[in-house]
Amino acid sequence: MKRARWFAAAALVCALGAIAKLWPLWRDFDTAEVRLAAAAEPSAAGARLDAVLLRHLSHFSYLRAFDRVLAAGARQTRIAHPVLLDRCEVRQGDFNKFAGWRPFHPEADSDAPGQPADWRHFSNTKEHAISGRLDGPANGVTWYDAYAYCRAAGGRLPDADEWIAAAAGRPQRLYPWGDDFDPAPWPYLDPLLNAARPCAQQPQTNTPAGFADMGQNVSEWAVDGDRPAVMGGNAYNAPREIYALAAMYRTAPAAFRSPYLGFRCAFDRPPPATPWRTEPDVAALQPGEYSIGLPADARVPSLLAALPRDRIDLIGRIFDEPETVAGELHLTVREITRREYAAFLRDPFVAIGLHAEDGQPADHRHRPPDWDAQMRDQELPVVNVDWWSAYAFASWAGGRLPTAEEWENAASGQGRRLYPWGDAFAAASPVTGERALGGPQRTASESGDATPDGLLGLGGNVSEWTRSVSTAAGSYAMIVKGGNYLLPGTATARFDYRNHVAPGYRSPTIGFRVAFDRPR
Repeated sequence: MKRARWFAAAALVCALGAIAKLWPLWRDFDTAEVRLAAAAEPSAAGARLDAVLLRHLSHFSYLRAFDRVLAAGARQTRIAHPVLLDRCEVRQGDFNKFAGWRPFHPEADSDAPGQPADWRHFSNTKEHAISGRLDGPANGVTWYDAYAYCRAAGGRLPDADEWIAAAAGRPQRLYPWGDDFDPAPWPYLDPLLNAARPCAQQPQTNTPAGFADMGQNVSEWAVDGDRPAVMGGNAYNAPREIYALAAMYRTAPAAFRSPYLGFRCAFDRPPPATPWRTEPDVAALQPGEYSIGLPADARVPSLLAALPRDRIDLIGRIFDEPETVAGELHLTVREITRREYAAFLRDPFVAIGLHAEDGQPADHRHRPPDWDAQMRDQELPVVNVDWWSAYAFASWAGGRLPTAEEWENAASGQGRRLYPWGDAFAAASPVTGERALGGPQRTASESGDATPDGLLGLGGNVSEWTRSVSTAAGSYAMIVKGGNYLLPGTATARFDYRNHVAPGYRSPTIGFRVAFDRPR
């Protein structure tokens, strides 16, 4: 009997949960239909890079080596004159010849900046499996060793920008060989064997200019300003699809040694044979403008740079947000009122978190701190709600928050209007700072702040939360759209005005409206 009662109670709870989910679908909201233009497609390079980073998103919870590149985003450099780069990474045998030659030529002025006075150049290859592979790339060498070798050879270590320009080329490639990752250069299970192969064993990964092994074998020393830089992928570091990206580089101490780190040299004029009798084999990096950072419209890098690493999972949710596609959307005519929000607060299933966003803080409360005062006029827009509450209300209502792009599309009429009502601010009288009303107003249907589709108050009254995430302010924030009763409307009532606000922020000037993908 007790078991039967327990099952009956459980069934009742499930039924109530289902009713709570369906109840908002029976609730009426006054909506207007707007036509949407398709969102601009990102460039092929930006979309491909985002796809690569998303495949390996979990690694960035601990992979910090590329933070500087992610934060820098898109960059350009100008190569003023032809730069000759070694076609191959410097070989182990050639570095051994240099290491034997250097002690007998103290007059050679090739020491690196900061190099200790008693420094001895050598390649630390005795303790690993590729010792003796003289035709493989030099490895186990420090930045001091690589710098001195190239100086004594009549050249220099390449600048990091030059290295990326050679690897990415024009137009900018994601990888030295193209835009798609090729796993073929890692044929062995043992990474030391993959690092020891002679030059150009995988010719399909050469750059069009003929530079070999820039994405595999060993990473390479370069110079970033006055700091040592480590360029390119290697046989060990994973995910290889990330490390082999042409624009990704990191820093390391000048005295660092690794069996997966070597170098190639750069020359500003055709090089002669080295004093230790090595014949040069170079290819040219042509002068011109090069894109050497990440594609400008890639979205994931800026998110990785701005989000705390314990919120990496949020990036996946951001990319799950509905895209603005050509078609129709239904938005509430007015901002959500206090009367409507009160019904949301009364629902017991809201109180237990049934409609909460996954990242909502555990101690969060949906009730605004000035709720009693707000309830004196229930037809005004609800304010002092943070993003978590706006998200939960939209879910409870059977809809969602609009994206920033959808909001702008609705306000501008697919880009044909500067303001929701037209191109002249004076043509309407929105509730903005110019009117000095001191608070939000009831949204009247005869308001001049109206779109041809019938949406009211997009330009003023209260600003509105969207579901779109921004990193423009240098940290994780949500995009807020529209002007309000305190802000100057000439700028903030424009369809393209955006503010960037932390999701937990509450303000007497911020409310929201709800989007529905189907008619109500």
